[in-house]
Amino acid sequence: MRKRQTLETAIKELLANHPADSTFTVFAHELWRDGEGWTSNDRWYLARNASLSEVLSIARGRWEVFKVNYSPRARVSDIADIGYESGEYSLECAHLPFIDISLNK
Repeated sequence: MRKRQTLETAIKELLANHPADSTFTVFAHELWRDGEGWTSNDRWYLARNASLSEVLSIARGRWEVFKVNYSPRARVSDIADIGYESGEYSLECAHLPFIDISLNK
């Protein structure tokens, strides 16, 4: 039986290859109702120079807002990283942008 993964565990695993003292910039997407779905027009800062523990707390808060306002049926197991660059993580759930996390260099 597979253990159920939490949001925090999923993000920790995603960021595990970075040193413990790494800092991150975290973005949320502005989502607008577009007929039958949602469109992401812009993204805005949730945090700059955030530690891993701060990223996890911020992501948890964003996840709660995301579920209530945009995707009530969203599940952590449906989150996918569609980022294309090393150190850039663009997480989406059911093709809706959820949160972006960038490694500060």
